Amino acid sequence: MKVEYSYYADSPSLVIKAADFLKAMKDREELFLLEVAVDGFAAKFDVVGHYSDEVNEEIRKWLDKSGNVIYIIKERWAGRTLLSSWCEVYVQNGTRLIEVVISDNGRDFSLRKREESDNE
Repeated sequence: MKVEYSYYADSPSLVIKAADFLKAMKDREELFLLEVAVDGFAAKFDVVGHYSDEVNEEIRKWLDKSGNVIYIIKERWAGRTLLSSWCEVYVQNGTRLIEVVISDNGRDFSLRKREESDNE
């Protein structure tokens, strides 16, 4: 399992290539390493990483073979004071960025399901 730590839109992020993510979905040991990477990244920022079978399945449905899975730390500031931080999950296929797990306030999260979007 290979992951990359970077900044996306000036926010700390964990990036996983589609090939590695999809491989992990089929291999128990790789899936464990994926869980460690996501949970460790989230723990560093004291946020929920959204690692679950339900979220992983939705990511898999959105992900193209050449895409990326991006876990991004979002923050809300008041001046120099950090009010809250949380993790959101995106799939990037080429230039298209798909919101999979998002929040407006860091407390309530929405999971974007592929079936719902196919009917739009």
